[in-house]
Amino acid sequence: MGYLIAVGSSDEINVNLKFGEADEVLIYEVEGLSYSLKEKRKLNKEKDTKETGTDITCSSESCKSCNCSGNGQGCNGGSDAEEKVNILKDCRCVLFKKVGFQAQKQFEKKAISIFDIECEISDAFEKITKYYEKADSHTSLRK
Repeated sequence: MGYLIAVGSSDEINVNLKFGEADEVLIYEVEGLSYSLKEKRKLNKEKDTKETGTDITCSSESCKSCNCSGNGQGCNGGSDAEEKVNILKDCRCVLFKKVGFQAQKQFEKKAISIFDIECEISDAFEKITKYYEKADSHTSLRK
């Protein structure tokens, strides 16, 4: 039985994006120890800033300028993280350079594992697929 892994990458070679800065993620389909790129998935749904009066890509500095009270968590605060995590709800785990606190809590609620790493995608998959293969077949993980 296969599963999906979401990867934050700007070059399709390395895990090098933080969850909060990723507009798009790579979705890999894993079957046993093999994996293949299935799709690229957008994380930021386009919102009409005229209608909402907010900027969906704000940082702590722009939150001050747009007065959205995002406190650096984006103009939607924790709800922005929740929306982005929901887009990845079919994934077994996610690989990012860093995942912030709000997003971590949302991933935990959905039982999605988080790997904060910065390395080549192939290196990460070599270790993660072996781990899940052993876990799924209930063999000793210490071998």
